[in-house]
Amino acid sequence: MPLPKNPYPDLSDAQVREQLQWLETMMTRSKVATWKLHRPSMKMFINSALAELLGQSWQREQSYPFELLVEAMHAECRHSAMAVMQQLWAGDLEHADVIFRVTAAHGQARTIRDTVSVISHDRQGQAEWLTGVWIDMTDTVMAHHRLERIASTVPGVIYQFSMYPDGRMCFPYASAGIKAIYGVDADVVSTDGSAVFDAIHPADRERVRSSIQQSAESLQPWFCEYRIVRGEQTRWVAGNAMPELDAEGVYHWFGQIVDTTLDKQRELELEESRITLKRAQEIAELGYWKANFATGELYWSDKIYDIFGLDKDTVKPSISLFQQAVHPDDLALVLASEQQAKKFGTHDVVHRIIRPDGSVRWVHELADYNQYIHEDILIGTVRDITEQKIYEQELERLSITDELTGVYNRRYFMQQLEQLVVRFTPSTQAVVAIFDIDYFKQINDNYGHAEGDAVLRRLAQFMQQQLRPGDIFARTGGEEFGLLLHRTNAADAKRRLNAIRILVNELEFVPSTGTEQPYRVSATIGLTNVHVDDDKDSVLYRADHALYFGKNKGRNCVIWADDEADADVV
Repeated sequence: MPLPKNPYPDLSDAQVREQLQWLETMMTRSKVATWKLHRPSMKMFINSALAELLGQSWQREQSYPFELLVEAMHAECRHSAMAVMQQLWAGDLEHADVIFRVTAAHGQARTIRDTVSVISHDRQGQAEWLTGVWIDMTDTVMAHHRLERIASTVPGVIYQFSMYPDGRMCFPYASAGIKAIYGVDADVVSTDGSAVFDAIHPADRERVRSSIQQSAESLQPWFCEYRIVRGEQTRWVAGNAMPELDAEGVYHWFGQIVDTTLDKQRELELEESRITLKRAQEIAELGYWKANFATGELYWSDKIYDIFGLDKDTVKPSISLFQQAVHPDDLALVLASEQQAKKFGTHDVVHRIIRPDGSVRWVHELADYNQYIHEDILIGTVRDITEQKIYEQELERLSITDELTGVYNRRYFMQQLEQLVVRFTPSTQAVVAIFDIDYFKQINDNYGHAEGDAVLRRLAQFMQQQLRPGDIFARTGGEEFGLLLHRTNAADAKRRLNAIRILVNELEFVPSTGTEQPYRVSATIGLTNVHVDDDKDSVLYRADHALYFGKNKGRNCVIWADDEADADVV
């Protein structure tokens, strides 16, 4: 198969061939896996490193069918990877990073980023020669390490669970806690989750599957309590997760599962023994109390003094003292629950308390109402659930936050934009902007992806410092950010964002290696007003239109899109 047309007219074909052979030798010695493809014939040439990875014999200039690469891809990512390849073949893209999973010759699943470039085109503008470099991301994805560090501080298992249209289910990510809960390793269930479902008690299995299906159909949070059987031991677990549906029709849940065996045992004991003193004594870590609303008297067990941070020897409990300890924002909720108990017999409320040292704790009160000789009595328990609340809040933060930069993620930005356009009125003022770093790929190419990540983090922090409280700033793509500016008119938004653009130009970045000269970056910003008859897609279309108009005009500018989606340079 001949080489593609010489792309370096200043060099002879022999010199080019020599350079290519030298480059191939260096890449082979460094174990970099490469390929080149002659699109018309679909014949592929690979180096020895890629042949070794795929378990193929190799000879120089030996051709292979392109299907060899396609067949190596895992089924769940083959469709999306080939969709990008089709765009490259058609001439719609010159370069692309294609992410997929393969099973290497040694049997291990590897995550690959294939950096593909079109070398030459035919007369119809379609790709003729393409080349690609395989980069093994399996052990180097920084997000995985960050999430593992967070997961190591949270009880149980933090996970992503995915359900495909064909019914296949798996756990693409699960923290190490999955071993303690289900007795399986995370990599075992990363492509097939059946081992997790096999561990569920047979009597609970169908109920768990049904709850997952209901969450998928409604896209409402999933919560379920069920039993796990490991050998002769049965444990209770509780799971909660937030669902979302992607463009490929795959449902994903992001959440946490914890061992609640002890809590479940306490709950069952509470249900059986009702509101007697024996119930509180049997459950050592629950505080027991009895309140007489006719006299204002209140009895506390010793545990409640600990929860409320009070000294048993100097403090006498009373209903008034309790109400003073309740967080002011939650007092109305607690009083309403007490009144409801008179109608329905149960007082069940979660609220905050403020301890004498100023610290805030979350508690869960559960009590039953009784009336004795014209006296209203509540007898119940209180439990400190502060750590549980912290875990819930952390999970919520993770679900709306971009891991790399710490700002909001695309999912949260789109939710906020949807809410804005739905509630928008003629008197409302709001501006949506798309912020894109110019020539960001050159930073990755020149200094490496770690340097590119550092630039994204610093720019995200800088932007947050420039914006007002209430403005929404989110990372919506690789080097693209979204801005949602409330109570802002067109003139003010243009002035503010142009000032920010100038400040961005003044930032100086020093490569982490310390051997290169400092460099600067620039940004192109497209922005538009939000109108009464808008939906989120029309708003984003105008902002994107303005952004790409600015890129075509030379970048490093702020572009405004008017009602006709034309753009003018600010």
